[in-house]
Amino acid sequence: MGRLLSSSISHSARTLYHLRYRVAAVFFILALFQQQHLYLTSRQALSEKYSATDFDSHNGGLQTRSWTPDDGYTVFQDELIANRASWKVLGEGWEGKVFAYEDSVIKTFTPGRSPFRNCAPDATKWPTEIPASLQFGGTATDDANTTHDGFLPVKAHFMASTTPSEPAEWHLVTPLLRSGNLASLARKLSTEEQPMSYEQIDARYRPAFNGLLENMGTLHGAGYCHDDVKPGNVFIQDESHWVIGDLGNVREVEHPYHSSRIWKDNGQLDDCRANDVVRALQSYLKFVQSSAADEDDFNETLYGGQAPLSRLFWWTLADAPSMSAEELRQRSLVEYPEVAREIEVDDRYLKPTLPHTFLSLFSKRRAMKNAVDQALTTRIGETRARMWGMVWLFGVPESEIC
Repeated sequence: MGRLLSSSISHSARTLYHLRYRVAAVFFILALFQQQHLYLTSRQALSEKYSATDFDSHNGGLQTRSWTPDDGYTVFQDELIANRASWKVLGEGWEGKVFAYEDSVIKTFTPGRSPFRNCAPDATKWPTEIPASLQFGGTATDDANTTHDGFLPVKAHFMASTTPSEPAEWHLVTPLLRSGNLASLARKLSTEEQPMSYEQIDARYRPAFNGLLENMGTLHGAGYCHDDVKPGNVFIQDESHWVIGDLGNVREVEHPYHSSRIWKDNGQLDDCRANDVVRALQSYLKFVQSSAADEDDFNETLYGGQAPLSRLFWWTLADAPSMSAEELRQRSLVEYPEVAREIEVDDRYLKPTLPHTFLSLFSKRRAMKNAVDQALTTRIGETRARMWGMVWLFGVPESEIC
């Protein structure tokens, strides 16, 4: 009976069956190799991103900018912990929480979220934002010292547990700038009884932006990049002075992250200094757009290529790979807000054209907004690297042991 059934299956059918099996096996092996390749390259990219920032090769090392806690420092720390119930929550993110208490901002870092990249003097690990803030902001010796060369000084840093049942967390304390950041300032300006036009916003705040570029030049001149310039990380000291904050992503120019797969997949520029500069301009324009009374007017003007703000943006993008903070600052002084729109346009850049999308067939206004939002986006993600690197199972790779 078995021979009868076997003989009823033709030779060509058996051949096709075995061929399908072999093809499926080959595809499975190729898929396995691809998965392993993506796993290894993603783990490598994450390892590069979360490797330590080198603070010893520039400016004489970190130790010269730290300080030995004295009695006043200990009293201040004890006062903060004792008044924990009075802390006001300002925000909460993946890495930790931000609080306000009197004239101070307290930032806590939750252990086990994002790896602490740098080694503290006592051979433990601490968030990179602490040594970076010490390096560039220095220490706040008195209440009048609210900023240091455009960076927030450190009032205190310590590791403590806020409740007996919770593990100890790193705390970073800096002066409170009550005007918030660019994002909160934009919300405030846009909800005023009579919001300003984008031209008025630009005329009022362009000097502050130029000062921000000058401070950024200080950071770059020391051999470092911020790597996370965005509206939420630019803080308002006053109307004409802005401060670069959240230094947790500061890295030296030669850091391996700047050539990693994550960096390239996010379309960042090869030179991290030029990348910072472009992101600073994008952040400023996003602030102007979000603050203005008529967002559509701003969007159309930006793509018009004639107004000073538009010329500044498209010229910067044309020379983005080699752009420096000082070069953009000088160009910003030339393309000041009050300059006439109708001037002879040089050939530094091609006149911008709105991308043709399916949405533009139904709503040109919406298509314009999407195009501008895309041009001004400052988001950097690592979702793909985390997925293929199986972070959910193996965690984020840490490349240094203290």
